[in-house]
Formats: sequence, C-alpha cells, structure tokens
Amino acid sequence: MMNNEIYDQYLENPDRVPLFGQALIRDVVLPDILGDDVDNIAYWEGKQLARRFQLGNIEDLSRFFQQAAFGTLQLTTQSAKEWQFSLSGAPVASRLAHNLQAPFMLEAGFLAQTVEQMIGVVAETKTPLATPKTATDAITLSVHLDPQDAIADPAELTPMTLIVPDQPDSTDLPTE
Repeated sequence: MMNNEIYDQYLENPDRVPLFGQALIRDVVLPDILGDDVDNIAYWEGKQLARRFQLGNIEDLSRFFQQAAFGTLQLTTQSAKEWQFSLSGAPVASRLAHNLQAPFMLEAGFLAQTVEQMIGVVAETKTPLATPKTATDAITLSVHLDPQDAIADPAELTPMTLIVPDQPDSTDLPTE
C-alpha cells in the first residue's frame, strides 16, 4: 500500500521525482488490479516486451534498461549455465528504500527473454535478491540457461539490434 512515507520518499528527493509515476503504476495500481497474480503477469509481460524490442547485444540491453528507467544493468559474471547481472541506480534504490522484497519481475522477464533470443537456449531469471550490503541500491538478477534445451539452431539466430543513440537532454533520469 502506498502511504505518505513512500509518497514523500519520491517527491521530496529531486532525483526520484521523475520515477514517481512509474512507482505509482507499478507498486499501487497494478497490484490493485492484478492481485496475487501481479508478479507472474509482470514476468510474462517482461518476456513479451523483449519479443517486441529485440536486442542483439549486452550494450543495447544495458542502454534499453537505462532508457526504460529500469536502472543501470551490468553483466557481472557469465558461464555456460548462468549469467549474473547487477541492476542499480535511482529506480532500484527508490523501490528498495520502502520494500527490500520489491519485485523486479518485469525486468527479470525481459532479461530472460532477451538472453534466450541472443543465444538460442531456454533461459529463466531467478527472482532477484537484494543483498545486505547493497540492499539500498542494487539487486542481482541471475539468468539460468539450459544449454541442452535449444529453442533454435544458434547458427540460424539473427539477433536484431535496436540501436538507439544516447540523446542527453534536461529530462534524463538519474542513474546513481
């Protein structure tokens, strides 16, 4: 439930004011409408968005996260069975400030589908976790891969690259 403390957290901090509308929809309106299914539907919709906005590399993925005001995404570790990403910045810090268990299921679904499309194997993102030392500003998203479960012949995959140039202007959202 959105209370005065949460409202004040967004509107009294100039860095977070641009994020208030997103927080209002994500953390109040959608849970009211979707009830207990909000996390599952957000994950599914994240996957749907990734199908619409196909990205061909990690740089474009990070740029998309920034431009969508999801936060700053960075690939931290990569193996054949798991890719780990750190998601940080003002959008993450704002959500975690009032709820350490804030769901990042839209981002998790988007990440899973994008990685799946990029490498051609089934991918699922583990529910993101805030770690105690970074609980106020970052989460870890772990994308689990199944190299034995190809969705297509990787040689036939043609990742589409969405190239959106950075266009700085006075309305850029803060990232840290």
